[in-house]
Amino acid sequence: MQGEKNVALVTGSSSGIGFETALLLARTGFYTYASMRNLEKSKNIAEIANKEKIPLQVIQLDVDDDKSVKDAIYRVNNEQGRIDVVVNNAGYLLIGPVEELSIEEFKEQFETNFFGAIRVIKEVLPIMRRQRA
Repeated sequence: MQGEKNVALVTGSSSGIGFETALLLARTGFYTYASMRNLEKSKNIAEIANKEKIPLQVIQLDVDDDKSVKDAIYRVNNEQGRIDVVVNNAGYLLIGPVEELSIEEFKEQFETNFFGAIRVIKEVLPIMRRQRA
């Protein structure tokens, strides 16, 4: 990988750990794609990236949506020709007494927190395997 910039994709970058991880990777030289479901939440990270002139680009990626995952990962690979690091951070905490939460709420959380990560992994692994060859 001499002469090539490492490329990172971070899901759930609109706040919290994903936000800070995306900034850290970009600050340390990774060309970073900070992905999030809702691009309306991208203002803060985009402003920081522009101010610091770090290699960070915000993209839309909803881990609950197969097409969104495929489109985002295709875009990253098409623009950079590689993906070296993936941080599957997208997720959320469901709070409340078990008896007061619906099964549907638990299913929605599992869809995001578990199957969302699986969707991303399934799309990225073939790219990463080809890079090793």
